[in-house]
Amino acid sequence: MFRKVAICAVIATSLLAVGCGSSEDSTSEEDSQEITELVDRLNDAAREKDASEYCLIMQPSAVEETFHGIDRCVKETEAILEAAGEQPALTIEQVEIDGDVALVQFEGSAGSEARFVREDGQWYLPLGNETEDSGTTGTDGSEG
Repeated sequence: MFRKVAICAVIATSLLAVGCGSSEDSTSEEDSQEITELVDRLNDAAREKDASEYCLIMQPSAVEETFHGIDRCVKETEAILEAAGEQPALTIEQVEIDGDVALVQFEGSAGSEARFVREDGQWYLPLGNETEDSGTTGTDGSEG
C-alpha cells in the first residue's frame, strides 16, 4: 500500500508540479540545462505514458528503497500513468539551486513548483517531497 501511495505522490508532484524547496538563488548554467532536459524527459514520459522512462527519472536510491528495483517500479507506475490521463506540459519559468536541491518554478498553474535532487552528480525527481535536513511531511503523511 505504501508503494502505491509513494508512486501517486511522486506522479502528483511531477504531473501537477507542486513541491517545496530552497529560497537561495545560486543557479549555474550547466545545472539549469540539466534540469531543463530532465523536465523535457518528464513531459515526454507523461505524454507517452512511458513508465520505464518515468522510473529512470526518479531518484535511483528512492526507487531501490521503495520498489527494490526498476522492474517493479515500472510495473506499478504503468497503471498509475494510465489512470492519470492526459497531462499538460510543464514549462520552466525559473530555477533556483542550493547545493543538491533545485526548486523549479513553472509557468501557469498558479505558480506551481517542484523540487529536484542531485544524486551521484545527476538530477532526478525525488520520490515524495521530504528532505533529509527538514521536518517536511513525507509521502505517507507522517512528519519526516
